[in-house]
Amino acid sequence: MEPTCAVWWGASPWRGDPRPLEKTTGRPMDIVYTWHGIDQHDIPTASEVALTREGRMLHANIEARRFEEPGHPALSYRQIIEGEFDDSLTAQAHNIADLGQPFFVTFDHEADAKKRYNTRGTPEEFVAAWRHIVDLYRANGADNAIFVWNVTGWPQNLDRLPGLWPGNAYVDWISWEAYNMTGCELQPHWEHVDSFEDALRPTYEWIQTEGEKHGIDPDKPVMIGEMGTVPLRDPRATAEWYAAIPETLREYERVRAVKLWDGMTAPTCDFRVLRDAHAAHGYSKAARHPYVNVPERAREAIEDALALAEEARRHAERLSERGLRE
Repeated sequence: MEPTCAVWWGASPWRGDPRPLEKTTGRPMDIVYTWHGIDQHDIPTASEVALTREGRMLHANIEARRFEEPGHPALSYRQIIEGEFDDSLTAQAHNIADLGQPFFVTFDHEADAKKRYNTRGTPEEFVAAWRHIVDLYRANGADNAIFVWNVTGWPQNLDRLPGLWPGNAYVDWISWEAYNMTGCELQPHWEHVDSFEDALRPTYEWIQTEGEKHGIDPDKPVMIGEMGTVPLRDPRATAEWYAAIPETLREYERVRAVKLWDGMTAPTCDFRVLRDAHAAHGYSKAARHPYVNVPERAREAIEDALALAEEARRHAERLSERGLRE
């Protein structure tokens, strides 16, 4: 499947509001990443629906956590499989169906991460929980839900991916992350600098060369679910890290969307581009590049999202006939 459009530009914005980033870049976001728990009934929220009415798409990560409780405690995949959250999932499906436009959904992103892997359940239970959610959404009319399998993209985690793959019939897009964390206190041994391409490439190449042998369709569209760099010692390098993104993406044709993670996890792990003038400059330059600035954004993005999802499902059916579908 050849790419048919430029790349959608988006973010998981600080405090859920994309407008400060949009004001700085002089353009709206194509897609906004939001965060929720499996126990929440009101997905999307009223404020998120308002974002879609202004022309943006939504991508929600549904965590295996109770967001309705203080501290958002984690829960087990087994609880999901056994139907403990079917009421909230059914409500989510109905709300998404009522939205009337494509709605990107990820369940429990970064299931391959060191702190996540094999903690909320086994890889097999993750797959079963994922399939349970997809089946329930589809049974309740959420045909506009586009399921995005999101992993870390870290090279040391690649051997975990086959066991976490839900199957081509249960995944529409493949997603991972592209970070540079030089000097971040949560990564004390990260003294080098990874460019956006350095972070993007390993999983991209693994999917293309190794994916099919593990039942992963390498032709599925790709989304860089989160990306960003902490401010670098050389401010010009910070600006260039972001500014180089669009031209890099031209070399990776399966990537159809990329989203900034505009957040902070520790004082030296601050990815908020508006807190650093050089990051803001480079990010704004990238956001205005023609390759990530889609004309007639809302209408074309909606049509393309549906077309890509439908093509992915048709391709899954073809793989099934060849005995590759899980």
